[in-house]
Amino acid sequence: MKLSSLLFAALLAGFSNVYAAEPEFNGQCAMGMSEGRQIATSCSVFWVGPDDKLYCFVNEEAKQKFMKAPKENLQRAQASWQDPENLKRLLRRE
Repeated sequence: MKLSSLLFAALLAGFSNVYAAEPEFNGQCAMGMSEGRQIATSCSVFWVGPDDKLYCFVNEEAKQKFMKAPKENLQRAQASWQDPENLKRLLRRE
């Protein structure tokens, strides 16, 4: 019993860091950002990226679309977030 309580507490502590993290793009939809659009989310649909950052999505469909090419979509979203003109330049090169 003690061991299972300890494991549960450790697991909870690990996941609480994810939920406590400040979402990227001020909680805007990562897929929307990759398309140059700002779409507010409740962050109820999210993904923790390989950089251990929290990315929010407006719905499960947006997340699934994003996950088809996460590296490319993340690069576009970051470019768009920094400066919308960056995204236009990036898309011209593709």
